[in-house]
Amino acid sequence: MKKDTNGKIKVTLSFILGFGLIISLVIGLGILRFHAARLAYYLESVNQSIQKYSDEEVILRQELSALVAPIRIYSYCKESLGMQKVVKAETLPVRMITKTFTASQNNQPSILKGWRSGLAWLLGK
Repeated sequence: MKKDTNGKIKVTLSFILGFGLIISLVIGLGILRFHAARLAYYLESVNQSIQKYSDEEVILRQELSALVAPIRIYSYCKESLGMQKVVKAETLPVRMITKTFTASQNNQPSILKGWRSGLAWLLGK
């Protein structure tokens, strides 16, 4: 009888261990499936935002090319700002004054003048 009860205990114990192992494997697979679904959801959201930014980039590039086009600039200036096309361009000559604007106008070295000659422009002298 003792062998019979020991055999039943071993069978019951192995059945409980096997059942526990199967349950733990099912729970582990469920956790992995949940993690995979969460990562797939995150990947989908990243793909959607990439698509949204890609569409926005295309629209901005089209706007930039429309704004940079010379005919677009010309028509904007003519219609919105009321500018007219110049028929004859004129140039004005500008004379340069050859007067030097330095603190020391003569050829003496600045060492002989002293330290105040460099600051004479501040005092108006």
